[in-house]
Amino acid sequence: MGDWWENQWLRRHATAAPFGILATTLLLTLYWEGWQWHGRSSWDLANAQVDLAAVVYAAVAVLAERGVKVMFWALDQRRQWRAKWRAAAIAEGIALGRDEGIAATQQHYDQWLTRVAQEKGIPLDDLLPPEPPTC
Repeated sequence: MGDWWENQWLRRHATAAPFGILATTLLLTLYWEGWQWHGRSSWDLANAQVDLAAVVYAAVAVLAERGVKVMFWALDQRRQWRAKWRAAAIAEGIALGRDEGIAATQQHYDQWLTRVAQEKGIPLDDLLPPEPPTC
């Protein structure tokens, strides 16, 4: 992700941790209270949940950060794979086009030579080079 992301890791977590722990504490308290706030008893339960909320928030924060890193890594890998596949496809297309171009040129040359041989009345075998011997 880059140096900025790595260098700002501690600052981001130190800034977000109090708010994340508060939100996690409230969610845990509401969960244990049946999703209702019961005044003083809810504050006492929230006080007891702070340690657990800190651990839960830390785990979720680490998983979220690693998830973001993995997502960007996967996108970068996909970009690299696509570039590699694209380069291979282009190379294959160029080779195929070159082979087809050579074949088309040879066919055009053979047609021209046949036409010239007919116009001049020369046997085509006299214009063509002799076949190389086979082993």
